Amino acid sequence: MNANPLPPAIVHMTGPHPSRNRREGRPHPVWRVAIVAAADQTPTSTVYRCLSYRRAVSLSCSMARDRRLHLHMEALPR
Repeated sequence: MNANPLPPAIVHMTGPHPSRNRREGRPHPVWRVAIVAAADQTPTSTVYRCLSYRRAVSLSCSMARDRRLHLHMEALPR
């Protein structure tokens, strides 16, 4: 019997990913936050895009706390 079973879902934060500003056409970093299924790593709901690292950390921490899920961060500041 496994002492630490894998939760059914986790909050996953990744980034920075390159993205283009539609108005100016310049690249800027984007961080993504989503709830993903732990078994196959597919998003189970909306994938949120944050334009700052601090906002992405704040959002992912709030999501994990509110939903009582584990937080997995694969993100770096810019």
